[in-house]
Amino acid sequence: MPRRKRPREVASSEESDHEQTSAESDGDSSHSDTIAPRVTRRSAAGLVSSVGISSPARKRRKIESRTSESASECEKEITNITQNKASRKSVDTKPTTNKSGSKDKTPSSQGKGKQSAKAKNANQAKLNEKSVSKRKTVETTAENGFMSIWTEKRPTPSMDYNESNAKCPLPGCDSKGHLTGRHDRHRTLASCPLYHNTSAEDCKRRLEDRHKEQTEREKVVATLHDKRDLRKQIQTDEQKEKSENIRKMRKSLPEVTEEDKKKHRNHREKYEKGREPLLNGLASNYDLKLFREAQARACEVLEHEITQHYTRSDLQEYRIKKLEIGRFEMTTWYSSPYPEEYARLPKIYLCEFCLKYMKTATILRRHMAKCVWRHPPGDEIYRKNSISVFEVDGKRNKVYCQNLCLLAKLFLDHKTLYFDVEPFLFYVMTENDTHGCHIVGYFSKEKNSFLNYNVSCILTLPQYMRQGYGKMLIDFSYLLSRNENKIGSPERPLSDLGLISYRSYWKDTLLNYLHKYKGAEICIKDVSQETGINANDIVSTLQALGMLKYWKGKHLVLKRQDLMEEFLEKKSKHLNDLRAVDSSCLKWTPPTKRVTQA
Repeated sequence: MPRRKRPREVASSEESDHEQTSAESDGDSSHSDTIAPRVTRRSAAGLVSSVGISSPARKRRKIESRTSESASECEKEITNITQNKASRKSVDTKPTTNKSGSKDKTPSSQGKGKQSAKAKNANQAKLNEKSVSKRKTVETTAENGFMSIWTEKRPTPSMDYNESNAKCPLPGCDSKGHLTGRHDRHRTLASCPLYHNTSAEDCKRRLEDRHKEQTEREKVVATLHDKRDLRKQIQTDEQKEKSENIRKMRKSLPEVTEEDKKKHRNHREKYEKGREPLLNGLASNYDLKLFREAQARACEVLEHEITQHYTRSDLQEYRIKKLEIGRFEMTTWYSSPYPEEYARLPKIYLCEFCLKYMKTATILRRHMAKCVWRHPPGDEIYRKNSISVFEVDGKRNKVYCQNLCLLAKLFLDHKTLYFDVEPFLFYVMTENDTHGCHIVGYFSKEKNSFLNYNVSCILTLPQYMRQGYGKMLIDFSYLLSRNENKIGSPERPLSDLGLISYRSYWKDTLLNYLHKYKGAEICIKDVSQETGINANDIVSTLQALGMLKYWKGKHLVLKRQDLMEEFLEKKSKHLNDLRAVDSSCLKWTPPTKRVTQA
């Protein structure tokens, strides 16, 4: 039978095949004419051991064109490859010896293996060089501040303020110098010498002048304090002369010329808001000097506050220290779960109509120019004079109610509801003027409360506290409970200010009821039905006032004359109280009746 031919091993790479054919064509004619003997397993092992050639080429793995983790690793790989190539070249240059001892050249099969290995090494080196170049481009783009398509890291602003990464936000400023002259670098616009149209050297010179003036001022003050006999301290001759010179300087101040006006206009058109307006010629030199000194002190205080704010630990109680809403700026009391990029700011800005929170005053000003809201969303259910109350459904106006809860958390410690606002109704009280309805406070209640809570959360903003708005909100919540024929109570726990407000309201309501009541016997249940206050709250208030006694198996309610006189005197002073709720101004249908009517 004819012997079956062995299948010839074929390399998987097209490049290696091409190079092998080129090597065969370029080789000696003796090698091309002779036919290579058939290689068996035993003979192949002998050839490998005697000649020192590599085994047949394996299938080349697919090389992924991905960037290495670092440029140093790529360089190490390239050096390893070059070392391997050098060692292989040294092995190839050594002539091989046969058993007979004669030196001959490498056969064609050995040349093919060497050529394929060289091709693989060359391709690997090219790919590594490409990866290194890609890595370099990534580093250069990262240095320039651009997003690179080769990396997946997202650039985030650094919150670690120190001397190494402090940079001034003004374009073209190198962060050198300080408006006070005390420091070599600055990090805010308020302390930038370039923004204030000056240089770092001028700031240092002004600091030296301020030190000299301070020492002279201290000497004058010391001489004045030595005169203990005089009750009214008299100015010295130097002080009189100085004050007279200041008056003359202010009187002799010339008017602003057209050239100065033109300079100011050109400066404003050139830099817009990137530089401080020119102040030369607008005031006397003395007044301008005082302004520069106050400006330097203020910028140092502001920068110190910002630095202290950011250098605190992440576990501090709260980060947002100040809040600006409308024409008011207030200090916050507690933390609030605003997004992290807002919670890290020392101050946030809120639109007083839609309650959207913003980072800067510029963003707020642009928002107010576009915001079309002038009152809270929802239905206006109460209006008397300049006071209105809006009912806002948490399901229909979810974003507004969430912003309202985040605002309330800045002033309430026990508040836990922030985002799940759909099961609640919000009653927002506003004070109205020609500009719109400005929020005063609010309270929220569950749509379906199993414990008959008529208030889940109540807040009066700090700028409207101690003006009667808190009691008005409480009275309005009980008015809604009476219209629903229910007895309500606030949800516990109450905050400290909330407990004080509720105790004051319960006291006034009970004293007013007892003053009008003429019967000899009284029932707590009847009082609860008429006032809408829970019986437990009535009993606790009477006990706190010392008006509830137990005698001979009966509970007695005592009319304390001193408390009644105090209440009547207080009531006579507020006969025309604008903060009192008028039930006739309420236009509201309970939610249960709305469902039945629909």
